[in-house]
Amino acid sequence: MPKTTAAVTVLVLYALLSPAARADDPPHKPAADPDPGFLEFLGSVDGLAEANPDYLAQANVPHAPPPAPGATPAKPVVPPPPPPAPSGQK
Repeated sequence: MPKTTAAVTVLVLYALLSPAARADDPPHKPAADPDPGFLEFLGSVDGLAEANPDYLAQANVPHAPPPAPGATPAKPVVPPPPPPAPSGQK
């Protein structure tokens, strides 16, 4: 029971003091406009967009067709190696 009371007391204090801790934060300033030269550099990096503007839309890549139902898998060409000979006394 004492652990529960202590835990509840800590949670109540945290809930009451957290708004007071945020009250001293300065208001957020709006972000500055980005450098136009940097934006031009970012636009020049993406050369594929000029060659193929729909390259992002190519999410469906063609795959090999699934095997026919009822088809048996191919047998291995090389047989597995024989089991090792038992060693020891008979």
